[in-house]
Amino acid sequence: MRTLRTVLAALVAALLVVGALSTSAGAGSQPKRIIEEIPPKTKQVSYNAFKLKGTVMEPQLDGTLLPYAEQKVKILKKKCGSCKWKTVKKVKTNDSGVFKTRIYAPDRGRWKWRSKVDNSNGFGNTKGKVWTLYFD
Repeated sequence: MRTLRTVLAALVAALLVVGALSTSAGAGSQPKRIIEEIPPKTKQVSYNAFKLKGTVMEPQLDGTLLPYAEQKVKILKKKCGSCKWKTVKKVKTNDSGVFKTRIYAPDRGRWKWRSKVDNSNGFGNTKGKVWTLYFD
């Protein structure tokens, strides 16, 4: 009887902890910005350089989108699937929320690239699409 009560009490406590964690995680999540990018593979500007162009917008409660104007966007790169993302550049958006930069493909191998906007003004971290650049 005691073991049944102990097991039942532990189960109820575990359910309460899981329920509390799931509601706090849902309540604390922040909205994301919208990052739209043109695939750099279609915009080769020199032998190993490609143009990355994107737009960052902030959705508002009334359904409109405001540009993420005059703010920083990080350009991240990693060399392999298990490697960590490294910040390569920090570019600034213009008044319309547009950012432009050059990214490079390696002579051998593949590099993965993506853009990221850090959390601020009530918005959470937002990451763009992952692009892979390489030469065959």
